[in-house]
This record gives sequence, structure tokens and C-alpha cells, in this order.
Amino acid sequence: MGFIKFAKGTSLSDKDRKALQKLLTDEKKKLQAALKEVDATLSIVGGSKKKAKKKK
Repeated sequence: MGFIKFAKGTSLSDKDRKALQKLLTDEKKKLQAALKEVDATLSIVGGSKKKAKKKK
């Protein structure tokens, strides 16, 4: 994913705003899926260690 730099006072057209929102939503879904996969892997690898950290 590329980076978008906004200058002060920059405004997006409605079409661009919707396109950007859709892009960000798609990226968020990808990241959430990857996070679930990582959490599942961690729970398999070190389930007892994860529980110990939650007690703090």
C-alpha cells in the first residue's frame, strides 16, 4: 500500500473520499485477518505464557 500525503487545507472530492474509505476498509480487513492468524499461532505455540501475561 502506498502512502498519501495531505497538505494543510487539502480537501478530497466525494468520489475520492469514498474510494479512499473503501481502500482503507479493505486494508483494515486484511490486517484483522492477519492478526487473528497470528493470535491463533501464538496460542498454539505458547498458550500458557499468554495466559500468564494476561494476569498482570
